[in-house]
Amino acid sequence: MNLSGWFRDQLQFGMEGFLWAIDQMPAERCYLSPPQPLGEWTAARHLFHMLYYEDKIALPSIKQWLGGSPLAASGLHEESAWGNGHGLQVMKTQFRAVRAEQIALLPQLEPMWEQPRMTVWKTVPLRWVVTKTVQHTAEHTHDVLSLALFWDAVVEYLRRTGSR
Repeated sequence: MNLSGWFRDQLQFGMEGFLWAIDQMPAERCYLSPPQPLGEWTAARHLFHMLYYEDKIALPSIKQWLGGSPLAASGLHEESAWGNGHGLQVMKTQFRAVRAEQIALLPQLEPMWEQPRMTVWKTVPLRWVVTKTVQHTAEHTHDVLSLALFWDAVVEYLRRTGSR
């Protein structure tokens, strides 16, 4: 199997699916806290998290196999980086750019898939790091689509049952 090509497709399709999920959210709800059974994060917060993860963790971790320095988890401060000044379109554009940079690196990584390195997770091969990015994208696509699909039904259920 040509892992570079397979990962290229997964990262590209995953990005498109995640951004499509964001677009399924009504604009007026993107920054609203969802009904509790759907989690605590807004759709905008999921997008920010994906951007932060890709830019500060995934991409630097991949670059370790190309001579980059190991990532220090102590330097990551996502909560303090999050705020109210993050526009959806800007974050979507930035997310696309970071993901495109990862995809562009894949051909250079072909001989290194099974080489282990110490990462923020543990000592893992490069294949694990990129697989984690695929998994992480699917996880947040699920979360955002749940917001888009089930928000009204959950609100109605909570109203009917008198729950919060």
